[in-house]
Amino acid sequence: MPLIERVLAATDGSEYGAKAVQTGAALSRRAGASFEVVTIVEVLMLPPVAMAPPAEALEYDDAFTTEALRKAEAQARDADQAEAPIHVYSGFPAPLISRVADERAADLIVLGAHPHPAVARFLVGNTAERVIRTARRPVLVAIEPRTEPFRRILVAVDLSTQSRRVLRAAAAIAKADGAELRALYAREPLPPMLLESGLFVEESYPGLGPDDLAESIAVAELRDIRVEPRVREGRAGDAVLEETAEWDADLVVIGSHGFGFFERLLLGSTSIHILRHSQRATVIVPPIEGE
Repeated sequence: MPLIERVLAATDGSEYGAKAVQTGAALSRRAGASFEVVTIVEVLMLPPVAMAPPAEALEYDDAFTTEALRKAEAQARDADQAEAPIHVYSGFPAPLISRVADERAADLIVLGAHPHPAVARFLVGNTAERVIRTARRPVLVAIEPRTEPFRRILVAVDLSTQSRRVLRAAAAIAKADGAELRALYAREPLPPMLLESGLFVEESYPGLGPDDLAESIAVAELRDIRVEPRVREGRAGDAVLEETAEWDADLVVIGSHGFGFFERLLLGSTSIHILRHSQRATVIVPPIEGE
């Protein structure tokens, strides 16, 4: 079973960045992993006429970079990771964060977001959502600076080959934290428009059940990690939110490309729906290229 060996926290120096640094630093210690920080400077390139003479664009860039490094170092110290390597870049945050994660072979990227749904819908639509859509590494979105272990981890699966990667990512955190792990499969109904069209019948719809979930868990080869299987009826996004609330899960792990063919085709991204409405820390796991 894959373990967490390197954690990369991304910060812009704000309170949301501090959530990522605190959460990532604490998790890396519990997992026995290395910890690094990346901060991206979005420099507004003003035309020369708008600059106060005799300043040059490079001087502005250097000033912003120095300030970004200072803030990142302060956040690392606050998280008891004063010796953590800090990578500072200037440019567009999402692609740079994803690139650094690949270069550093990070097992987990940690970002910060606002816990309030109305605000999260705005924030997630910016840097965090762009990272999630482009990263090839699991991304943990922290809504608070969490330093204590996760107690209950809910992993949502669709029983595809991607489910193995999602289950293993959840199990790696569960092993580090000694957390309870529950796997949820949502059996979605056929959309009425498809039933009425006569193109599909309920008997042919690939809505699987408990035995299929148990097999998917077994195939993931989680070894010494116990996983409690759970099947719910209904739309995947709603089922995950309901299970999260009822079980009081404090971490949700989900694949980045939704649940099943119909969810992707008609309803958009389940993972973004969960991220915007769950008010819990969430890990988004991308598929392996080619799956």
